[in-house]
Amino acid sequence: MPLVGPKDASALLGLSSAALASLPQFAGMPLTAAAMAGGGLGAAWLGYRRSRKWLDRTDLVSREGFILPSDETFPETLGFDGLRVGYTRDHSRPVDIANGFLTRHLAIIGQSGVGKTTLGEYMLWSQAARGGGFIFIDAKLDVETRDKLAYMMKLLGREEDLFILNVDEPHNSNTYNPILSGDADEVSSRLLNLLPSSENNIGADFYKQQANQALTVITAALKKAGCRYHFGDLSIIMQSARAIESLERMIPEGSQEKRALQVFLDQFRRKTKDGSQVDINKLKEVLGGMAGRIAMFAQGKFGQVLNTYTPEIDLTDCILNNKVVYIMLPTMGKDVAALNLGKMVLSDVRTATYNIQGTPKYRRPAPPYLIFADEMGSYVMPGIARLFEQARSANICMIPAFQSFANLSVVSPDFADMIIQNTWSKVLFKFGSKDSPEMAADIIGKSSTFQYSLSVSENDTESSPLLRTVPQLAESHGGGLGESWREEEGYRVSPDQLKSLGIGESVVMSGARMFHIKTPMLEFPEEVPVYKVTRHPRQMPKEERGLEYEHRYREFLMDTGDPDE
Repeated sequence: MPLVGPKDASALLGLSSAALASLPQFAGMPLTAAAMAGGGLGAAWLGYRRSRKWLDRTDLVSREGFILPSDETFPETLGFDGLRVGYTRDHSRPVDIANGFLTRHLAIIGQSGVGKTTLGEYMLWSQAARGGGFIFIDAKLDVETRDKLAYMMKLLGREEDLFILNVDEPHNSNTYNPILSGDADEVSSRLLNLLPSSENNIGADFYKQQANQALTVITAALKKAGCRYHFGDLSIIMQSARAIESLERMIPEGSQEKRALQVFLDQFRRKTKDGSQVDINKLKEVLGGMAGRIAMFAQGKFGQVLNTYTPEIDLTDCILNNKVVYIMLPTMGKDVAALNLGKMVLSDVRTATYNIQGTPKYRRPAPPYLIFADEMGSYVMPGIARLFEQARSANICMIPAFQSFANLSVVSPDFADMIIQNTWSKVLFKFGSKDSPEMAADIIGKSSTFQYSLSVSENDTESSPLLRTVPQLAESHGGGLGESWREEEGYRVSPDQLKSLGIGESVVMSGARMFHIKTPMLEFPEEVPVYKVTRHPRQMPKEERGLEYEHRYREFLMDTGDPDE
């Protein structure tokens, strides 16, 4: 056992002092007892050094089931000031991410089926148990997870704090209107996320900017008129000249919103025998794509959940009051609409963050509010990167979960780096691709290690001189043995180790500390009660009223498209 460092030197000095103090001539002296105590402490330290090696559970050799050494856990949290993510494999110590680090966000990365959702459930249970709230965006229709969350909230006596958004079962879902809150620019930005990116495409960018202008002036006009609206109303306004002209008449004269709407509509007006009228065909040429995407949410089951003037789910209110929201996206059956809904929810979270930043600090959520976006790579968009940069000031923790870094790179080449740059803690599960484990190993970092090498050499030579006096040949034999230690820099966790992690195992990076952990799986009864929606009635403010264009669709959609008829 190599003895180096001040602690070992102090231990040896203590043993030496005790040995001297045991001599007869030092008996009875005042410092003898202190020297003997120092010897005992030195022996205890050296014994601990030796026993620690015997008790060490780390295994760096095995291909499977290996155990990596973890850094010291954060003693300042003590399990009360943070959120637990699991226990170290080497010493079974709890790993807690402190609240101060949570607001710097946490990324969960790994292939499907390795434990990301299990970790999410464990963290969300811990969050709910300490009185916190969260939004869980699930990129699949998983009624089992829904029922488990409802069961968890009931056990905690918080069933009234739970909201479920499930467009596949409108009768068993709370209502939600993601385009009602926020100013006109925020609503327009939220809706524009439904359109594909128009970078490097001048024609597409022109129509996108036209749609942006239309949505901004229309929503500003609706708010000025004191009218609440939903997807069905917007869809009719963007496809009917009578509807948009009816809206124009509702806006107070002389207002800036009315002037902006009139200036926008003037480019689509045509003179008729009765005066002028909006040419709906020209309007549809510019806004037809956006109108179609809006109509997607106004019809069928989506419309039953989203077409409301008094939505039960208000994300700003939910975050401020530590409510729990579970959002189920039916990506398998309604791929395009479901993923667009996920984008709109994230955009709504961005607006909620902006609203909370304007409130006093004492009103902001405590403990930090969690936004757990499972399989976020499916419905993420570039504008969400700013949410990671600013959510900390609202005491909100973003927890994106995705399968590989390539899921984020699809958004833009720099998007993955922006997300990783803005997440203080990272939980890395098993990887199945080639590039992701190498990138993850680079993120964890490298450390200096000593490599031992042993070399053995042996040689035999034989020669015969041209002139010789004896019959024997000249022979010689030689050999050599050499050993060396070489310092080199290597991965703290290699890409092969990241590809060989077991189910439920992960490597956690929090700042500069690294932990190899195992996350417990929550045990639920075999038959969890089926969730039944809890209604949360809302009242419309007295100064506002519903637009109700959807109920007048026959009147508005009788347009032939020809202003002369």
